[in-house]
Amino acid sequence: MTAHLTVVGLGPAGPDLVTAGTLAAIEATPRRYLRTGRHPAAALLGDAPTFDAVYDASETLDEVYRSIVATLVDAAATHGSVLYAVPGSPVVAERTVELLVGASGRGIEVELLPAMSFADLVWARLRVD
Repeated sequence: MTAHLTVVGLGPAGPDLVTAGTLAAIEATPRRYLRTGRHPAAALLGDAPTFDAVYDASETLDEVYRSIVATLVDAAATHGSVLYAVPGSPVVAERTVELLVGASGRGIEVELLPAMSFADLVWARLRVD
């Protein structure tokens, strides 16, 4: 059986910028994790565990990312389907997502649901085309 890991982006700000696809995935997946609870849209995931303590306790970002990936891969293997929510978009500057995609060869199917990134807001505010 292949485990399924859905990675969604919470966008750059509050819940009003979260996509309908991400909202549907959150609703459909009871086992959820947040990269950080320090995000304006984090409340959409209820009491989902965060990795904030891992950031606080680790000495390097590489250590943080490997710990997050190991936890998510184990959770997906155990529960069959897991959702991981990240700030912004999972396809913009997300090292954990790169590592998770690399884990797809270990019996984990990784689905990415892109979202608005912080860059989109910056470009709009600066009127950059």
